[in-house]
Amino acid sequence: MKNTILVLCLLPGLFLAQEISVYGNRGMFKLQYAQPHNMGVLSFHLSPEERYEEINTTQWGTGVVDRKHFFKVSTGISYSIIDYLEMRFRATPFMKWFEMSNYPRERGDPYPVIGFETIEVGGKIGYPIIADKQTPLIYAFGVHGAVNFGPGLSREYFNNAYDIDKRFYSDSFPEKYPDGGDPYPPNFPPHIPHDPDYLFTGLFDFRIGPFALHLNGGYLYTGRDIKPDYVADADFSQRPNYLIHGGGIELIPSEDVRLLFESFGYFDMDNSIESLWVTPGLRFGARSVSFDLGCELGIMNPERNPDFWWKAFFNISGGTDLIKKVEVHIPIAKVSGRIYDAKSGEPLVAMITFPGSDKQSIQTSANGTYETSFSPGSYRIRVESEGYRWKEQGVVLKDGDQIILDFALNKKEIAKVIGKIFDAETKQPIVATITFPQTQFPAITSDTSGMYSAVLVPGTFRIRVEATGYQFDEKVVALQEGDTKVIDVALNKIVLAQGTLVGKVVDKDDEKPLLAQISFVDSKIPAISTDPATGIYKVTLAPGTYVLKVEAQDYIAETSPVVIAKDETKVQNFSLRKVPKVGERIILRGIYFDFNSAVIKPESYPVLDDAAKVLLAKPKMRVEIGGHTDSIGSDSYNMKLSYERANAVKEYLVRYHNIDPSRLEVRGYGETQPIADNRTKSGRDLNRRIEFKILSVE
Repeated sequence: MKNTILVLCLLPGLFLAQEISVYGNRGMFKLQYAQPHNMGVLSFHLSPEERYEEINTTQWGTGVVDRKHFFKVSTGISYSIIDYLEMRFRATPFMKWFEMSNYPRERGDPYPVIGFETIEVGGKIGYPIIADKQTPLIYAFGVHGAVNFGPGLSREYFNNAYDIDKRFYSDSFPEKYPDGGDPYPPNFPPHIPHDPDYLFTGLFDFRIGPFALHLNGGYLYTGRDIKPDYVADADFSQRPNYLIHGGGIELIPSEDVRLLFESFGYFDMDNSIESLWVTPGLRFGARSVSFDLGCELGIMNPERNPDFWWKAFFNISGGTDLIKKVEVHIPIAKVSGRIYDAKSGEPLVAMITFPGSDKQSIQTSANGTYETSFSPGSYRIRVESEGYRWKEQGVVLKDGDQIILDFALNKKEIAKVIGKIFDAETKQPIVATITFPQTQFPAITSDTSGMYSAVLVPGTFRIRVEATGYQFDEKVVALQEGDTKVIDVALNKIVLAQGTLVGKVVDKDDEKPLLAQISFVDSKIPAISTDPATGIYKVTLAPGTYVLKVEAQDYIAETSPVVIAKDETKVQNFSLRKVPKVGERIILRGIYFDFNSAVIKPESYPVLDDAAKVLLAKPKMRVEIGGHTDSIGSDSYNMKLSYERANAVKEYLVRYHNIDPSRLEVRGYGETQPIADNRTKSGRDLNRRIEFKILSVE
């Protein structure tokens, strides 16, 4: 009867599970794989475990051996919702049974304690990276989480398991058997229920060929242990939290046989105590069924004595895919070949296109070979390589065709034109645009030395040369195959009425001449530089309106419009302000307010407009606007007035110059930071001021 029950328990595993750890989900023994099962795989696992302890006792004057049995079965199901997400449910029923020896008399065994050690719900997310499918070479990363419920014992079912456990623990057996024999109390360890445990684990897999490595690392937060009322305080203690770690290797000579070795441990964070088990084992089975045999060795376990102990166990698992994948045959044909020079036979790098179809173009490899796949049908294959005449060929392909199609390309007939473009008067080189009217040849540009080179084909061409400020010119040239003709072109300037722009660039504070670059915005006019010793510049321009941008190293650039009239000599000077440094304070001289007021007087606007230019030139600059007063008036009044005046400056910059308000911070300092003697009128005038403090430049 017992054998029949065992077979019935094992049958579901033969048909419903595969490659499952004793905790559930895809894995080794206790380790979890990072890679879940494919979508639709439903799994079941069954892992029974039994150990016993012998007790020597004397009954009716005869020495006999009783046994304390501990049975446990880890069982559960898992299901892959999608390829990367696997959920699981695990339940671990247990039984504590006291086996009394029936020699020399029948004694009768008490009812066993039956309950659930664990009810657990978990899930795993994993993603594989398949670097090489043939070898195979696979990496996988995953995250696993679970909630472990520690239920208590039933008072209604299993013959009142709670009272039986209490009896086993508290030695409450009768003092004498009915016929005078001496009882022997079993004194089993009590069952301790607990609040939910929470487990979080990071997972990693690596496989290359027949070798696989698996790593787990995580944290177990243990719930509150609930002491039964019959357990003595001395026998009860709260479990600590644990760091979980484990590693395993697999040797996979075939998919039917695997050699497994894993280590799995808990580190007690509160007491710095390590528990460690190592498990060698074997896994037999095909894709849908597996059977594990293992021997767990407890090499570091402070809860047992001796420290080294072992147990043998087995785990049966298998699986079935509820979502059957239907393999659909897609008709396909292949074309491969080589592209090469028709005369030399040298390979060519070419672009292959397929006119009239939506198939993407491809490029040959460095040795001129190519391979591509098609759906059956008719196609045009066009091959092009730089310097060669293109070639095209049609093919009709059927399912399964493998056609070799080579292309031999002939070089294009070419001829060259080279030369120099220069100023007819000064002989200076000119950067010019050269076109070939009534042809499809693209325009080219001469370089800064005036040189140009064009690759054409045999024939007669017009060569048109154009440059800004010069009259265009055209040449006609007749070319034969292999010709290289030199065509120089001298251009004459276009004479226009002109004006002269002169000026000086200096430092705004000390009027020291600066070396600056002056460019003409949105114009092809080349930039000019000032004389570094004098700061003077001079340039001749055609009449019109220009926008000048003046730049110097460590100075804020300045932009200004300039209008040049015919035969006019225009003087335009520039005073550049140095780029402020972080922490620097700038006093804005000439800002005035109404008496005892924060209203800015109109004569202050030019100074504020000048300050706005600095902020606009440096769009990432942040400043503090600080207001200061003299010592007349109370401290609180001056502090309030200085803040309001600084805030009025901020509002002016934001309103009239669109400065981002987040770049402006306002502080009122009142009379706390004088820069002159408040006992004199001149000193008080200096102390009433607005300062910019540079907070950041970039």
